[in-house]
Amino acid sequence: MLNPPKIGVIAAQGIDKVEVFKKPKVGIISTGNELLTNQEELKPGKIYDVNSEMIKAGVDNCGAEGECLGIVKDVYDDLKAKIQDSLKECDILLCSGGTSAGVGDNIRHILDELGEVYIHGITVQPGKPTILGVVDEKIVIGLPGNPVSAIVIFNVFVAPAIKKLAGYKDEEEQKTVKGTLARRIHSPIGRMQYQLVRVEDDTVYPIFKDSGAIFSLASAAGYTKVSKQTELLEEGEEVEVILFN
Repeated sequence: MLNPPKIGVIAAQGIDKVEVFKKPKVGIISTGNELLTNQEELKPGKIYDVNSEMIKAGVDNCGAEGECLGIVKDVYDDLKAKIQDSLKECDILLCSGGTSAGVGDNIRHILDELGEVYIHGITVQPGKPTILGVVDEKIVIGLPGNPVSAIVIFNVFVAPAIKKLAGYKDEEEQKTVKGTLARRIHSPIGRMQYQLVRVEDDTVYPIFKDSGAIFSLASAAGYTKVSKQTELLEEGEEVEVILFN
């Protein structure tokens, strides 16, 4: 990374230009009839769009340029047109919501029409309905709409790839700490679980909230991984925590 001291060294050698990695441009779209911008008055049955700004901050931290492209209602043609327009300007497109198999979940069908879907559904918790597709040789990723699921999937699968595109080295990708569990963690067999935790000294406290509980992220230092073959991590067991920061 070209921080001020390094730029000073370059300038001291009479060099005015150096070759760098181009920052990837990542567009972020939120989908859902229930979503409002934070400039709108909150009404019954509506919620504010949390994911756009949260994911943009994550993208920026990866050395890329994130851009929030707005909220799109669950209307097939509108979302299709938005994806097509966004891909003209972006290297990668992240769509939040609309990835399940319910009425109004259109991402899969749109990507099938415009390009090719390589992955729909992964054996993890949270974040099972994640989608990966390619349209016009550009990657489109469908993140779950629930904020905790969205940021966990982003950190686990999306952020490392963006960092590599931005020129980060492997050793800069993740920071971890180890500690002992304050409480046991139950995990479903057959799915990799990413359990949110907070850390105090050498003690790791699991945060047991559902994937829509955005406030659970505020106290989370990161997450610990529970393998597909593990049903229970006992209190007092040592675990590794992958830190958000």
